[in-house]
Amino acid sequence: MHHVTGIIAALFAVVVLIFAAQNLGSVDVSFLIWSTTIPKVLLILGTYVLGVFSGWALLVLIKAWMT
Repeated sequence: MHHVTGIIAALFAVVVLIFAAQNLGSVDVSFLIWSTTIPKVLLILGTYVLGVFSGWALLVLIKAWMT
């Protein structure tokens, strides 16, 4: 079962990387008074990493609350 989970995770990572590689153009990013131009690939991967971290943190908080 661990092999299946690893294969699915690897396939998902490949799909994310292909999607990011196909979006190499620049995009303007603004937050409050801060503004910059970054490649879409950094925005996509950064958003993905923040989402993973947020989900992990939420699970940790829920588990702490349940005990």
